Amino acid sequence: MEFARASSVFNAMEPIVVSFFEEHILPNYSLKCGCDKCATDIIVLTLNHLKPQYTSTQAGQAYIKALYMNPQMQSDILQELTRSLQIVESKPQHQLAE
Repeated sequence: MEFARASSVFNAMEPIVVSFFEEHILPNYSLKCGCDKCATDIIVLTLNHLKPQYTSTQAGQAYIKALYMNPQMQSDILQELTRSLQIVESKPQHQLAE
């Protein structure tokens, strides 16, 4: 069986993490650097530490999103976002403007 590259495989965690970052981190934390590079690094590092949730359908994406309405799962995402934020702020991958 050959895997067709045209098939749409999607990590449903990506929009969930981005949404949590925009709704919970940005309005509540004063980031040392608010550049796109640091924001992307925080999101990517968070995604690398959370279990991916792959799907190939919109129904699957909706199901996974519904799972993450659970307060414990939301807390797990926020904890990982906070850890990632601390790592990126302590070791940014660019020079901070003085």
